[in-house]
Amino acid sequence: MRLAICLTLMLVTPLAAAQEGPPPPPGDVTDVNAAAAAFQEGQRLQLAREYARAAEFFEIADHSAPSPAALRSAIRSHQAAGHAVRAATLSLRARSRDAADPQSAQLADAVLAEAAPRLTRVHVTCSPGCTVTVDRLAVGDGTGESHAFFVEPGPRTLETRWANRGTRSRSLECAAGQSVELSLDAPPPEPAPPPAPTPAVTPPPPAPVLAVLPPLPTPPVVRPRQRPLPPLVFWIGLAATAASAGVLVWSGLDTLSARDAYVQSPTEAGYHDGASREVRTDVLIASTAALGVATAVVGVFFTEWSGRGAERSWLRTAPSLGLRDGGLQVGVVRSF
Repeated sequence: MRLAICLTLMLVTPLAAAQEGPPPPPGDVTDVNAAAAAFQEGQRLQLAREYARAAEFFEIADHSAPSPAALRSAIRSHQAAGHAVRAATLSLRARSRDAADPQSAQLADAVLAEAAPRLTRVHVTCSPGCTVTVDRLAVGDGTGESHAFFVEPGPRTLETRWANRGTRSRSLECAAGQSVELSLDAPPPEPAPPPAPTPAVTPPPPAPVLAVLPPLPTPPVVRPRQRPLPPLVFWIGLAATAASAGVLVWSGLDTLSARDAYVQSPTEAGYHDGASREVRTDVLIASTAALGVATAVVGVFFTEWSGRGAERSWLRTAPSLGLRDGGLQVGVVRSF
């Protein structure tokens, strides 16, 4: 029965710590409301044994509206989460800020008595106020002239930063139970950037002068080259071709008549007469074809058909050359 009572008391102790009242409203209403909301969330997480997250919310509540209750709850949650360095650092804050509060002083002394022999205490004073980081992690109380905190033993890199004044960095060899005091001054102010040079005013370019150019000369009219022969030459050639063609037809019929007579009565005289007529017909064929080709070439390439007044004529005349029924056809084409 006594063992059950003891276990019950051990479980109730952290719950009672979690049930500490929210911080008093010392400041702005908005900060107080934010602090109360963060404090309640921290209590919920503490009851759920999520001590690391509960500690974060208790620190937010203390930052929004500083109060001993919020700071004590943050210390206890860090202890429960195994964050000895952060619990000891917050205990330094509670002992200096809330020394008049008996509960805060008692808790801070107990945490410091346990952590001091195992950790290294660092006190940094800077002028003007600065922010402090150790191994790139923020420590201390924001931007102030005095920062007290604990670090794990071993090599550490401490960096202080001033607004518009640059930074200073120091390497520390921290031993367990050691206390380090540092006093740092800000580097000289960074020189102001030189004023931007005033751009030179470039005068506007002069207005362009419009020159009046004389009109371009009218290019000479180039008339197409006229052909050397008039249409009369073509008509004469066409008439000669037609006459030769007529003689050719007569000679061909005469040759056929002589061949028929030789077939009916073959004689040597008939043979020679038919042969001479055939030669004559061949000569007429060649001469008629030559006259036709020559007349066509003269009409197509050498006759000027667009003579004066030809454009105004409603009747156009042009030579025609082609093959038809196995023979050469030469003619004239007229169009409206």
